[in-house]
Amino acid sequence: MDLRQVAAPCLNANMHQPRAKPSMRRRLIANLPVLVVLMLAAGLRWWQPGWVEFKYDEAHITGMAMEIAAGESWPLLSGGTSLGLQRSALDAYLLAIPLALTGGRVEAAIWFTGALGVAAVALVYVLGRRIAGRRAALVASLYLAANPWLILYDRKLWAHVQVVLSVALLLLAWNVVVRRDKRSTFWFPVLASLQLLTHTLALVQGLSWLAAILVAPKRWRTRRFGWGILVGLILLVPYGWGLLGWLGSGLASLDQASGFVGSAVNGGQPLLERLAQPSQLFAGWGIDSLMGMVATSPAWSPIRLAGLLSIFLLMTGIIRTALWLRKPERKLTAQLLLAWGLGPTLAFLVAPSAIYLQYWTILLPLPALFFALGIDGLLDTPASSSARRYVAGVGWVIVVGIVLAWIAAYANVLGQVQSGAGAAAFGVPLQKWQQAMDVAASAADDLNLDQIRVAVSGVDPAQDGDAAVVAALIGSPPFARFVAPKSPAALLLSDAQDSLYFWALDSPEGRAELDALGERLWQGELAAGRPPAILFHLPKQSPDNLTTVTLKPPVAFDLGVELLGFNFPQEMPAGQGFEIALVWRVTDPAPDVRTRDFTAFNHIVNGKGEMAAQADGMALLSRDWWPGDILVQPYRVALPAGEYTWRAGLYSRIDGGRAQRLDDGDAVEVQFTVGEN
Repeated sequence: MDLRQVAAPCLNANMHQPRAKPSMRRRLIANLPVLVVLMLAAGLRWWQPGWVEFKYDEAHITGMAMEIAAGESWPLLSGGTSLGLQRSALDAYLLAIPLALTGGRVEAAIWFTGALGVAAVALVYVLGRRIAGRRAALVASLYLAANPWLILYDRKLWAHVQVVLSVALLLLAWNVVVRRDKRSTFWFPVLASLQLLTHTLALVQGLSWLAAILVAPKRWRTRRFGWGILVGLILLVPYGWGLLGWLGSGLASLDQASGFVGSAVNGGQPLLERLAQPSQLFAGWGIDSLMGMVATSPAWSPIRLAGLLSIFLLMTGIIRTALWLRKPERKLTAQLLLAWGLGPTLAFLVAPSAIYLQYWTILLPLPALFFALGIDGLLDTPASSSARRYVAGVGWVIVVGIVLAWIAAYANVLGQVQSGAGAAAFGVPLQKWQQAMDVAASAADDLNLDQIRVAVSGVDPAQDGDAAVVAALIGSPPFARFVAPKSPAALLLSDAQDSLYFWALDSPEGRAELDALGERLWQGELAAGRPPAILFHLPKQSPDNLTTVTLKPPVAFDLGVELLGFNFPQEMPAGQGFEIALVWRVTDPAPDVRTRDFTAFNHIVNGKGEMAAQADGMALLSRDWWPGDILVQPYRVALPAGEYTWRAGLYSRIDGGRAQRLDDGDAVEVQFTVGEN
C-alpha cells in the first residue's frame, strides 16, 4: 500500500483546519515596536503645548476657528498666502472641532494637530510594511516620528493637515498602481481636493499626482475614478466661489502673486545652495539657525553627523529603489516612488527654498521611505549568520543614534523658546501670552469692565502683528481696544469709566505717564529682548485734570468728536525735534465714522502761509471710537525758528472728505513760536 495514499486524507484534513489566532499577548509583543514609535511621536508633538510658536499666522487661524466653533462666522476663505492667493477656510473648520469640544482651549488645537502628525506616522508604517515589510516600515515611521522639522511643523496651527494627507495620497496611489484597488481610485481625487483646500502649498504635489497616474494609466481608467473627480470638484466649489468674490477686489494681489512667482523662477538662489537646503530638511540639521536662534552646535556635532548618515542612507534607498526597476515584481513600486518625487524636485529647483524650507516638510513621507529602504537594504547584505547579526546591531545603533540626535536638536530649540532666547524670530510662545491675557481678563472681571486698552506691536487684528494674538486669546468680552504703536506712543484714556491698560511697547515715556495716571496691577516678561508687559489700572479721567487741555470750550466736530486741546512744550528750539500733543475726546460718534476710516491731519504753516511741515495720523482707528474715549496723541516735528500756525482737523482716508466744526470751518488753528537755539 502506498503510504502517501494513507497519509493524504490526514494531511488534507490538517490543511483545512483553521489556524489558531495568536494570543493577545503575542500580538501585543509583535506590535510593541510600532506602539513605542507612535508614543514617541505623540510625546514629542504634545510635550509642553504652551511652548509652541504663536504669532499672527497661528493667532489668525485660531481666531477664525473660535468664531466658527461659536457659530459666529462661516467663512469661505481664511486669509492670504505668500503667493498672494487666498486659501480656503477648511483648515479653520477643522481646528474648530477641538476648540468646540473643549470650550475654546487653544491647547486642544495643538493636541489635535499633533494627533494628525501621529496619524501620518502610522500611515507611513502601513505603507512601508506593504512596500518592504515590517522592518522597513518601523524605520520609516521612526524617521517621520523624530525628524525635528516635522515635529515643529506638526505643532503649528496652520497647514496642519498637509503631512497626513500627503502620505495618505501616496498610500492610495500605491494601492491603485500595485494592488489594482479600484476603491482607492475614488478616494485619491477626493483627498487631493481636500489637500488643496487646506493650503495652496498642495500645488507642489500636483506633478506627483499626475506622475502617479502616468505610471500605470490603465489602472486609473475606472468609473470610480470619474466619480471621485466629480466629488473632488464639488468639494472645491465653495472655495472657487470665494475666490471669485475675492478676485473682484484682489487683482492687485494677483499681480503681486505673478510677480512673486516670476522672481522666484527667474532669480532665486544658486543651484548648489538650493540642493543643500533640502538636505537640511531631510537630515534634520540647521534647525536652530533657520528658526533665527543661536546655533549652539559646532561644525561636527552629533546632529551634523546624524544628518550625514541620514543623507547617505536616503541616497542608498533611492539607488535601491532604482535597481528595483529591473525586478518585475517591484517595478511598479519603484516607478511610483521615483515619479512621486518629480514634482517636489522641480519645485526645489525653481522656487526660493530658503523661504519655503518649512513648507516643504509635507514631502517628508517620501524621504522617510527611501531612508527606510536604504537601511533595510544594508541589513539584507549577504553574510554569515553571525555577521548578519552584527550588521543588524550596527544598523539599529545608527538609526537610534540619528533619532537621539534629532530629539536633542528639537529639545535645544524648545529650550531656547522657553528661555526666550529665540524670541526674535520665533516670537512670544503661547504660554507667555496666555499668562498675560489670563491676568488681564481676571482683572477686567474683578473691576466689572468690558474692555481693555492694548498697546502692542500692531493695531489691527486682521493685519500682521501681536494684535491678532491678543484678540484671539483675551476673549470677548472683555474687548481689546488697540492703540497703534507709533513713536511717540499715544495714550487712550476714558472719562466715562475706569480702564485697564495692557502695555507691551518699548516706550519708557508712555510707561511713566501711565504710572502717573494710575497703578500697576501686574508686570511680566513676554520674551528675552522684548519690553515687559504691564497691566495698569487707571481711574476715569476728568478733562480738567489733563495738563494738555488748553481749549475752552472744546472744539466739536460733526463726527461726534471734539478737540480738547493742545500741549506745546515750554521750549521749542529751532532745528531740533520736539513733541506736540493733541487731546481728542469721543462724545457720540456718527454712524459713518466706522466705515469711512477717519484720522487726523496736522498742517504746520509758516508766517508766509506756506506749508512748513505735516504730521498726520491717529493711534486709534475710527472704527474703534467709543463714547468717553480720550486720546492723547503726540507728534514729533522739527522746525526752523519763526512764527507758525498749527491747523488740526479730521479727514476720511476712504474718500478724502473732511469733518466740519459745529461752529465754523474744518480745522482748529493755534499759533506758536519756535525760538532760536
